[in-house]
Amino acid sequence: MGGTGGTGNGAVGGTGGSGGGGGTQSVNAGTFNMSNTISSGFMNSAGITVASQNSGNSSLVQQSVNVQANLSLSH
Repeated sequence: MGGTGGTGNGAVGGTGGSGGGGGTQSVNAGTFNMSNTISSGFMNSAGITVASQNSGNSSLVQQSVNVQANLSLSH
């Protein structure tokens, strides 16, 4: 007469390795400078000089120069 077979158990899985540690993150927004200066900008200007200066955010500057010259030529 044959004996009773033993109970088969599956092998236990190995433990998973831990993931690497996360690196550090550094963020710098920089420096916002809104200075609005003109230094010695008109020292050598002659004739018609047009200058514009605007330090506004999302701003628009429109400029126009009109010159009318009347000449009388005699012979």
